[in-house]
Amino acid sequence: MKKSLRIGLVALLLIAMSLSSVFAAGGAEAKPQETKTINFWYWDQNGEEVYKQMIAEFEAQNAGVKVNMSIIPWADYWTKLQMALPTGTGPDVFWLNHPNAVSYLPTGLVMNLEPYKDQMKFENFNSIYYEPFMHDGNRYGVPIFFDSVILYYNKAMFDKAGLAYPDDTWTWDDYFNASAKLTIKEKGTTIQYGTIADPDMQSGASNFILQNGGTLFSEDRMQLAINTPEGREAAQFLLDLIYKYGYSPKVSEMREITKATMFQSGMVAMITNHTGILKQFAEILGPDLGIAPMPKQKQRASIYHNLGYVASAKTKHPEEVMKFMAYLASERHATILSSVWAPCYKGGAELFFKEYSWLDTKAIVDTVNYGYPLPISGKNAGPIYTLLNNEMDKVFMQPQLGNGLAEIEKVINAEINK
Repeated sequence: MKKSLRIGLVALLLIAMSLSSVFAAGGAEAKPQETKTINFWYWDQNGEEVYKQMIAEFEAQNAGVKVNMSIIPWADYWTKLQMALPTGTGPDVFWLNHPNAVSYLPTGLVMNLEPYKDQMKFENFNSIYYEPFMHDGNRYGVPIFFDSVILYYNKAMFDKAGLAYPDDTWTWDDYFNASAKLTIKEKGTTIQYGTIADPDMQSGASNFILQNGGTLFSEDRMQLAINTPEGREAAQFLLDLIYKYGYSPKVSEMREITKATMFQSGMVAMITNHTGILKQFAEILGPDLGIAPMPKQKQRASIYHNLGYVASAKTKHPEEVMKFMAYLASERHATILSSVWAPCYKGGAELFFKEYSWLDTKAIVDTVNYGYPLPISGKNAGPIYTLLNNEMDKVFMQPQLGNGLAEIEKVINAEINK
């Protein structure tokens, strides 16, 4: 009996231990999974809806990972990034442009993606798109979308003036003559400008300098080289549109109301700008929007540029960040993005062109054949690019060019040589 009792007690003890481990396991499974949060920064409001869609899709596929999206306005973006990134309190994943890539990649603050190349599948991108985000032979960025500079115009204004729409035969003379006919004054006040003579080194002046056979930087990008006869002639052409003829608003007016707002509100009939803003113009102007190649002079020219996704080297969640980066490098990402921008992913641009097939997208396609990369210096490129635009603005505050371009070269080249 005692032996039987001992056996029974042992059996009960084993059952109790078994039940205890079952409950313990059940308790572990019931414990909520820790959520790991990735902070994602970018600057363009036009991408808000597509990024909401992407993030919802990514989170559904990756339980326990949350992506916080922050749209930081361009005016504040680089200041906030500069302060937050070194401390590890800023974004885990963020947009980077080419000028600032030159400045940021050597700092060690951006994650090297070369060890994750199998996940990123860089073979799905043309090398010209990831090369701007390379340092010491390593890739640091996943290409996002590319843009180039074209001429936007308001069809309704052209129709009212009885003018034919711009096309690929347009020269500076055609552009000038249309600007004259599209400028309307009432009692000495301009109520409609024909165009915007833009000093900006992406969407404006640099394109005209190149069209006139001029140069921007030396081959090694260590010297600004815009003070040439061709450069001075192009700059004065734009200044005359503003001050001599009054076909364009002044720079002071552009500071009060943005150039994009002027165009999309009907204050201006034509504007040169990059294709990254096409969605915004299309939504506001609808069928009144038209696009065409930039008017040519001695040659065709259009500034092109592309952005990249990069990751913070100080992220606390590298595994989750790499999953998100892999999603951002996928065909699915390109498909969703194409409703707003032309993805760098192979075949992505065609999806974008299809989205806007009601416009003459050939004007964008053709820029690939005569485009020039965004003008950036070979050192400290981000701050110098900002300084260059500020100096061009100052020159465009006066009706005569004078020694303006020579003074800009002096300032910029001194900064490069520091």
